[in-house]
Amino acid sequence: MTGAMPTIPPRPTDVSQPFWDACRDRRLTMQRCADCGDFTFYPVYLCPTCGGVRLEWTPVGGRGHVHSLTHVHRPSAPVFAGAVPYVVALIQLAEGPMMMSNLVGPGAMEARIGDPVEVVFQEAGEVTLPRFRPVGAGPVGG
Repeated sequence: MTGAMPTIPPRPTDVSQPFWDACRDRRLTMQRCADCGDFTFYPVYLCPTCGGVRLEWTPVGGRGHVHSLTHVHRPSAPVFAGAVPYVVALIQLAEGPMMMSNLVGPGAMEARIGDPVEVVFQEAGEVTLPRFRPVGAGPVGG
């Protein structure tokens, strides 16, 4: 597959809008609790660790490793039909949170649990999505 992977665009909410705004600027940010210091993902109103409400949007490095992955050969929706096969992965970020995303670019289909990855951003209509590629892989289309 060349170019950006097709998607069903997310619908930002008031709590997730800062995340999507940062992605549009090609920055990965996550909420960090000012009370306990833990990072959290997906955007929330309360810290899942301590229940604190002082969550601050904080830049993260965008590097981590593959925690789990699967190769998708049957599309879950028609929009994905032209993209199969593709990789869906849980990415453990260096800062702690886990994100579900796609692995893209050269080497994505050969990726294994524990492999280092880095964030890349792909345009998807009116939003920009964080995707991940194996560290050291070449450029990603899109």
